[in-house]
Amino acid sequence: MLLISVACAFASDNVQHLTAESFDIAVQEHAFLVVEFFAPWCGHCRTLAPEWEESASILKQNEIASLYGIVLAAVDATVEKSLAEKYQISGFPTIKIFEGHNALEPVNYEGPRQAAGIVEFLLKRASPASTELTTEAEAEALLETNGVIVVYTGEAEDWWLDLAKSKRDAVQWRHTTNEGAMRALGLLAGTITMLKDFEETTVVYKGEIGASNSEKIIEFIDYHRSPVAVLIKQGDQVGLKIVFEADKRPNLLLFTNNKDKGLAEFTAAAQEVRGKMVSARFHDSDFGDAFEHFQLEKYIGEDTLGKVLIEDRKLELNYLMEGDVNEVSIRDFISDFQDGNLTPMPK
Repeated sequence: MLLISVACAFASDNVQHLTAESFDIAVQEHAFLVVEFFAPWCGHCRTLAPEWEESASILKQNEIASLYGIVLAAVDATVEKSLAEKYQISGFPTIKIFEGHNALEPVNYEGPRQAAGIVEFLLKRASPASTELTTEAEAEALLETNGVIVVYTGEAEDWWLDLAKSKRDAVQWRHTTNEGAMRALGLLAGTITMLKDFEETTVVYKGEIGASNSEKIIEFIDYHRSPVAVLIKQGDQVGLKIVFEADKRPNLLLFTNNKDKGLAEFTAAAQEVRGKMVSARFHDSDFGDAFEHFQLEKYIGEDTLGKVLIEDRKLELNYLMEGDVNEVSIRDFISDFQDGNLTPMPK
């Protein structure tokens, strides 16, 4: 009965049930196809099924969703094994977004799993990557929002929209040519500026602006968009989003106690790889779950803290540094990781 229930949840006209034969056709028909790869025996899939069905029903009746071409679909990965292999499906459910009729480069869905959240996330995700500020009031309201915002004071040409699309899940993107909006934000025309609520709250890009310099602009954004050695506390969703970001840069993590042994040395070493790695720290007195997650629970309350760990999020491998925590040892540890000379912790 459990196997049947998942299939039945996708039997309506709201969720498209795709096969290897119909998959590419669906990608070409729909500009924003969101596909859940499921297994009938998977408990998480059974939990998601009614939420996925409800989301599809809501989106089907939404004019904006129709404009963007948002369609929800499902693939039984235990039957359509060629599709599961093609898209490297290793866990269930896995949700991928196929945008712009592109079947070759989907992105992973990292949003909510309840209907209301799914709908809100997808409507936002399908909208233009950069939002235009058309009035001074809109710019003033922007100053009251949280997060990292990148503002270009120029026309939203293709190179800018491509940049925004490539990092839309990492930062918020805005553009404007409105003089009142620029005045409210204190920006000059023809500039790219990051607005943040940590460290330097306003950072202006100093290089050449345009398509030919896209890589340099991305490097600038990656360098400044995350704080260095940020303390992540229990229940800190903003902090956890930094550590478990969509880009899956390697995490450089310090596990310590309230004495913060090694913090100064860790911060100095982390500064040198800023932009390439995300750096953060956890206290054993506040976030024991983090210690357990990284198999470091045996060190809770021990004077042997701090401990430095690198998490390779793309390969899902962790590396624990041995020996004393000092600036030289951390630098060597990072270098060995970059050169592929470390042995991962057992899973």
